[in-house]
Amino acid sequence: MGTFLTTHGTAFHIEQIIAQARARLVLICPYLQLSKTLLERLQDADRNGVKTTLVYGKSELSRDQQGALQQLRGLTLYFLQNLHAKCYFNEKQMVITSMNLYEFSEKTNREMGVLVESTESVYEEAVKEARSIVAAATGEHGTRPKDDDPGFCIRCSKRIAYDPDVPYCERCGEVWSQFENENYREEYCHSCGRAAETRMNRPLCSRCYREEGY
Repeated sequence: MGTFLTTHGTAFHIEQIIAQARARLVLICPYLQLSKTLLERLQDADRNGVKTTLVYGKSELSRDQQGALQQLRGLTLYFLQNLHAKCYFNEKQMVITSMNLYEFSEKTNREMGVLVESTESVYEEAVKEARSIVAAATGEHGTRPKDDDPGFCIRCSKRIAYDPDVPYCERCGEVWSQFENENYREEYCHSCGRAAETRMNRPLCSRCYREEGY
């Protein structure tokens, strides 16, 4: 059974879900205006290699918010105009709630939510709906992403579709194909995008290999 949360409990557990994420984080909410604390938590998660999916749906982001989010290398931002759901989860816990990631909501509104553990069936059902929401959304530049699990070019770190068999962007892939040296040292992890010693036949950093079950 889920645990009922009031306003303060909801805000607390959303922060904890971000802080305790180890590999993946999904944040779905229509209105987005991150507090300083939540932004710092996202920055911490990003430094720890967490891949974050963030879907919003109302109003344009402020220039400051856009700039801060663009600095998060592991974050993919989506937009869905008819979004009304609010759901936040990592590998172990989820909060389904009325609260947006909006500083005004945390401080002023009366909100409620439910904390769900990953061992509960409702968690899996909500994850499936979250995937459907992401599939219906558009990418940050108004186009459908090629993949809902983005990766990075291991040579230039450009965002590309996640495919360990093709870990290069089109331009870098053309350069690599001139020599086809699978052991040539590259600079970035295909999964998390962080600086790491990688190569065509091993495009993920050691941490991502462990987290993804290799």
